[in-house]
Amino acid sequence: MGIFDFFRKSNTANDVNEVLPDENPNQTEGNNIDRDLFVKRVDGDDQLDLNSETSWQRIFSRIRKDYEIEGYNDALSTADNKYRNDNLEILKLDLETDIQEAEIKIKEYLKEVEFHINSRKKADLNDLVEELESKKEICLERLNKMKELKEQIKSESGTPLRMMLAYKRGFNKGLAALSVANIINRDI
Repeated sequence: MGIFDFFRKSNTANDVNEVLPDENPNQTEGNNIDRDLFVKRVDGDDQLDLNSETSWQRIFSRIRKDYEIEGYNDALSTADNKYRNDNLEILKLDLETDIQEAEIKIKEYLKEVEFHINSRKKADLNDLVEELESKKEICLERLNKMKELKEQIKSESGTPLRMMLAYKRGFNKGLAALSVANIINRDI
């Protein structure tokens, strides 16, 4: 490629109608292979996507998250049981915070639904009132489920126990890996 080709290419890149083949940032230079086919993205894959989920969905996403890997990595960085116990408490507090947020949102929604029920009853919109009462019933059931989850967090039982067990298992695997790598496999 000559120096004039370089200038010609940069001038045509400013043309809105022309798309250059080298403009794809996922392609390696000189190849037509998409980088995403072979390189795993790491920028926040294990983070919860808190913006696209409802507060109700976020509770269950947090419970389903793979805490075993997190526990394993924590053990490799700080192999201390106090650190493990503190992180378990943080997991519980994060879940309780999500539950409180969901409760607030559902209670606000219930107030709006109640207003619409009363308003639509006055307008004799009986079918709509029945639908609104159905929504209200669903929300009340969710509030009861969240109350149950909060009790399970305190007693370390039920569904939230999954988070704690996975984290502990991962932490213990990390401790075991440290022992195997640093003690058992060491030549004396």
